[in-house]
Amino acid sequence: MAEQLLVGLGLSLIFTPALIFMSALFKLYEHPNERRINSHPVPTAGGLGIYAAFFITAFWYKHPNLLAYFAGATIIVLTGLLDDYKDGLTAGQKFLGQIAAVIVFLALSPSPNYVIAAIFIVSVVNITNFIDGLDALAGGIILIASVALLFWSYTYGYTDIAGLLMILIGACIGFLAFNFNPAKIFLGDTGAMFLGFIFAALAHDSMLSADLAFNLPLLVLILAVPTLDTFCAIVRRVQKGVPIYQADCQHFHHCLLELGFSQRQVALIAYGLTMTASTLALCLARFSNWNLFLALPVVAAIFLYGARRIGMIKPFAVKPERRVL
Repeated sequence: MAEQLLVGLGLSLIFTPALIFMSALFKLYEHPNERRINSHPVPTAGGLGIYAAFFITAFWYKHPNLLAYFAGATIIVLTGLLDDYKDGLTAGQKFLGQIAAVIVFLALSPSPNYVIAAIFIVSVVNITNFIDGLDALAGGIILIASVALLFWSYTYGYTDIAGLLMILIGACIGFLAFNFNPAKIFLGDTGAMFLGFIFAALAHDSMLSADLAFNLPLLVLILAVPTLDTFCAIVRRVQKGVPIYQADCQHFHHCLLELGFSQRQVALIAYGLTMTASTLALCLARFSNWNLFLALPVVAAIFLYGARRIGMIKPFAVKPERRVL
């Protein structure tokens, strides 16, 4: 199984520099703007290399049931490419692409609950895309989450899923070699949405298929950082009375950068939080005791307190009552 990781790593190390060269050749860059942190144009859609490395390796090792993953992921990647290279898609257009990918995937893959599965996969695609605002942030979080899912899958006998996760981990490591600050290439929507989709699809065919009710909260815990970031973004926009898809500069990474942390430090903080949350999730899964879930509200309260402290959200203001004199 380890050789699959090495093949995925090797192909990613080949494809990613090739994409950097092609982007420079055709001048396909992510240009700086008021929301972007990069100060100079950087090649984008680097996730295309992860996508290629993952599926070439998976097909080479003849993993079963690849059609569902490949069909859904290809729709996601095409949607991302249109957004990265064609002046951007609207939020509605991207959402339609995500829905199409999930419908195709679930049409080819059995599910314990198709509605919950669809909501879960679309949610993971979007929270991964939302957190992708800093060098190596989204890729590193999904890498750590994939390691946690690998441990679970291998422990409970989902060896085919474990093999695919090994490939994904290798491909992510290869990409991060070029994406860690200062990044030579960005994931783009292509990569962020692909990583969210393929992680969610693999989780669906392992943890959710085994016990949806018990394991769904554990997956939310594993993805605590992007989940918290998206939740706070929705709260902020509701407070401001703007559409929830309207971008702003108060995400997790923006707030930590304003506090004086470097891009590398912010990424490492996110990695540490994800490793801590993933370790807790694996411990809860190991003991399989519903009583242990009492720890989850405590964890949520700690994360929300931290989010409040760094400025990701503000308390809802209570309007004073008017006195009639």
